[in-house]
Amino acid sequence: MKAQLFWLLRRFFPSLDVRRQLGAHVDIHPSAVLLPSFRVELRSPVPGRCYLRIGADCMVGGNFIFESSEGLVTLGERVFFGASNVICRSRIELESDIFVAWGCYLYDHNSHSLDYRERRKDLQRQLADFRSGNPNFIASKDWSVVQSEPIVVKSDAWLGMHATILKGVTIGEGAVVGAGSVVTRDVEPWSVVGGNPAKTLKKISPDLCPPGVPEDQA
Repeated sequence: MKAQLFWLLRRFFPSLDVRRQLGAHVDIHPSAVLLPSFRVELRSPVPGRCYLRIGADCMVGGNFIFESSEGLVTLGERVFFGASNVICRSRIELESDIFVAWGCYLYDHNSHSLDYRERRKDLQRQLADFRSGNPNFIASKDWSVVQSEPIVVKSDAWLGMHATILKGVTIGEGAVVGAGSVVTRDVEPWSVVGGNPAKTLKKISPDLCPPGVPEDQA
């Protein structure tokens, strides 16, 4: 009975439990729907700092991970975000009317330095943090040597399942990223990209399918 009540409350008042747990760290519109896969992981939160904003009429699942004390993820209006993953240190912005399928990754930093000596230090710090009993085993990580750049996904874009979007990338308006693609460069508006690394496969028109005409006949 308690479990049924929990899911009823979550269905009709989706952000109540998350707001109670995360407080000022999230800003979720009352009309947003939080799916069962929705998770927020704050490893080094700053008191009172907002890390995640979700706009009106969104349906949101997946993991939103903030490994450091920085980062901001913003979802506009009418965004569907499936069981995918966001790993943010800088800024990740999704505008409005966007589909993100399951299994995607949006990753706005390199995680480690290109300098192997810095990576050795990362390993030493991780071991020290773990052995000290700190549940966050990257608590003492030196983020100053890690490259980070914002990701922007413009309105009406669609990210297919298992797509990976890396730091500094802008996905143009109306663009489609094919399943399994790895996107390392900007994607032009109204284009379809695919592959690893993703390349432009074709251009599409905002008026691809006129009203009342089935897509397979357009």
